Amino acid sequence: MKNHTLQKIASIRHQNGAVLVFCLVFLTVLTLMGTSGMESTTLEERMSANMVDHEAAFAAAESALQAGEAWLIQQTLLPTTSDDGTTTVWSEDSPDPDPNDSLFWWDHGNVNSSWWSSNGDAISGVAKVADQPRYLIEQYKLVDNGESIAIGSGETTVPRYFHRITASGVGLNPNTRVSVQATFVQSYE
Repeated sequence: MKNHTLQKIASIRHQNGAVLVFCLVFLTVLTLMGTSGMESTTLEERMSANMVDHEAAFAAAESALQAGEAWLIQQTLLPTTSDDGTTTVWSEDSPDPDPNDSLFWWDHGNVNSSWWSSNGDAISGVAKVADQPRYLIEQYKLVDNGESIAIGSGETTVPRYFHRITASGVGLNPNTRVSVQATFVQSYE
């Protein structure tokens, strides 16, 4: 029996450590998989946060758009237009910082937060945003004849004024900005 134990001890001393090497390689692979999973989770968390911020900016812009529409609904007389926005309703394309190029005014690079602060009408009470959303109203068309007003009804046509409402909202991050636009049609006394 003593001989047998000595033989086992001798055979253990002669092993080359293959199991140890295998375990170290296996642990390294598991560590790399864990690290990769953590990086993926971190990226997904950032993407989710950006999506939430974008949705907040979109909701803020929608609120400003609705405020602009509500303001127009309250007007019984045709609002006076101006080239500088002092009357709340701008003349068509008058907000354009460079009317000689082919861009719409809202596509210009300098139509940023400070531009909106100077030119847009702000609403209040929107929570979880870096800045309150703003809107801008342009009067851009008058339709006073044609079938689009009174389709074959024989009615007296009532002029309809088309307004373009552009709204801008930001999320919790001030660099997250969303703009929305709608056409609003109304007749006035």
